[in-house]
Amino acid sequence: MNAKYIFRAVLLCLLAAILLCACAGDPQPAESGEETGGEETDGEAVSGTETSDETSSDATSSEPPREAAYMEYEIPENYNDAYTDTFAENLGATDGIDYKKMRVVCNETSGVYSIYYDYPEGGSYMTQLVRKRWGMYMLGAIQHTDAAGVMAQIIGASTDFEWVLRCGPDTGSSGTFRGGNHGDYTATDWTAEDTTKTNDHFIDMTFYDGKTGEKLEPKDGETLTADGLRVVIHNNIYAGEYTQDNVMINVEKLYLFNGEDVFVQSKLYMTRNVYFQMSYTCMMPIMKQYGNWTKFYNTDGTEKLVQTPLTGTSNYGNNFNDGNNACKVEMWGEQAPAYHMTMQIYNPDDQFYRSTDYVKLWDMNPSSNKLYFSSFALGTPSLVKKGTEWTFVSSWSFSYQPDFVSPTEPDEQLGF
Repeated sequence: MNAKYIFRAVLLCLLAAILLCACAGDPQPAESGEETGGEETDGEAVSGTETSDETSSDATSSEPPREAAYMEYEIPENYNDAYTDTFAENLGATDGIDYKKMRVVCNETSGVYSIYYDYPEGGSYMTQLVRKRWGMYMLGAIQHTDAAGVMAQIIGASTDFEWVLRCGPDTGSSGTFRGGNHGDYTATDWTAEDTTKTNDHFIDMTFYDGKTGEKLEPKDGETLTADGLRVVIHNNIYAGEYTQDNVMINVEKLYLFNGEDVFVQSKLYMTRNVYFQMSYTCMMPIMKQYGNWTKFYNTDGTEKLVQTPLTGTSNYGNNFNDGNNACKVEMWGEQAPAYHMTMQIYNPDDQFYRSTDYVKLWDMNPSSNKLYFSSFALGTPSLVKKGTEWTFVSSWSFSYQPDFVSPTEPDEQLGF
């Protein structure tokens, strides 16, 4: 097996073991909040253009919603030994994790954490955690800078990666987007004490060194380093304003930033009966110049190549290529074929739950494409009962392939 994929699989096992020890955007024609422009600046957000059912009794319950279940995150005493044992059992890997030195530029005032992997030969790979207007943090821009200082902004910071849910406490509200990039659209600012916002409520965020498990204390305007960076975020999804009666879902998100890889494991617990329509368990927005070619690695062993224009004509229209049953997808651009982004999911039973579209590619607007891993069906509310727990595990990985030659004959075209 290729050493790089073994390493990524090893990192995945780390996420699963950590969680055991510890207790995106919607394809809509009229989606708002998509932004344009942006350049790299340390500690500032970098923006870019992105984007048969069960029947049951009443969705509400007389029993009060469960309080957030994952408020305390504990590091096991045998931190490294425990995970080495897990790797050996699952992968036969006995050499442990190859942690990469990560550099984090903290701007707590603006709510932006720029996370760098500095290449030994010069240059860097940067990802971000960015605070939205309603307080929630989510993955932001992705940039690559080579040793000569040439910067490629592969992904902007205005739309989502992790997941977004169409859900509500009843069938009538089940088409409402909640979570991630879909919080309180009317919000103009945020404070920790503000309880008037709706949909997605941020609780806390904690930073850890990936190798040692040491808790880190980011300070505004400073830079910290870590051997692999882990971040744990807790939040609740609400049916309306931030009152206990409106809590629908408790969420814990565990991030691992290591070199050119980002892993996210999300655990979602339903505190009441919730109705869902088509939702997205992870996504990848990408600039067309770095992602107008998409390769689907389907679960039946087949592959499919889809090409979109470098400059599209669609503007949040209905240009989709869907029904791709793939757990791994690779994207690159024909003008800059050396830059590759690969997205992967690891729990399809939860992440494709009742899916009708599986993985869909959206020719989103003239400068951007967006990839969606989907669950449920649009227009058909599905009941998920109180007490249900899901786990979403996804990764976004970059690779620079200077000798790669882009194909010229796709299997399908989209948006031409």
